[in-house]
Amino acid sequence: MGGRMTAQDSVIMVVDRDKAEAEHLKQLIEFMDSPAVATATPKRWRERLGDYRLEALFVGPDLSDKDLNKLLADIGNYDPNIPIVLVGEHRAP
Repeated sequence: MGGRMTAQDSVIMVVDRDKAEAEHLKQLIEFMDSPAVATATPKRWRERLGDYRLEALFVGPDLSDKDLNKLLADIGNYDPNIPIVLVGEHRAP
């Protein structure tokens, strides 16, 4: 996330344990001329988000069922209206 953003700006978050996969997906989203995109691990997404407004969440396939269920519950508690995209093969939680 760049230094020119303010706390009112929104961000798209990519969550995956595999940092290379997360960066790849981040680059694809940025290529589509999206606003700021950040990456995080499942346990650090909230810390990484900080004061930014979460616009959407992309979840990579490298999360365990336990991590995915916890992340989805955390997002639901944070804001149940956040669009969530599961990338790759995930079983329904």
